Amino acid sequence: MSMAEGAARPIADASSQAVGESGGLAFRLVVSPAAGRMRHLPPVRFEDGVEYVTAGQPVAVIEQGSSSVEVRAPVDARVSGILVRDGEPVMPGQPLVWLDEFPRRSSGGER
Repeated sequence: MSMAEGAARPIADASSQAVGESGGLAFRLVVSPAAGRMRHLPPVRFEDGVEYVTAGQPVAVIEQGSSSVEVRAPVDARVSGILVRDGEPVMPGQPLVWLDEFPRRSSGGER
């Protein structure tokens, strides 16, 4: 394998690519697009005490002085973890939110 073939993708690509798999279920890390202070946005939808996001939904804002950058969910998924506390400084490419992609549970069945 050549060096170009084996080169790792930059971490900034993590928001648009599955970063890994666990037990056959894909997970994604949503990363910061810029440096600044992380501000969480309030949850939009809960089911059984779990927050779910839809593709394109804003999940956080990175404040940069008088301007800000929205961070959006790349896919429909369950929020499995918040990796940065509200108000903490972040760097570009830093993981912010951990999302699990899996088939949604039907109202009468199992996952």
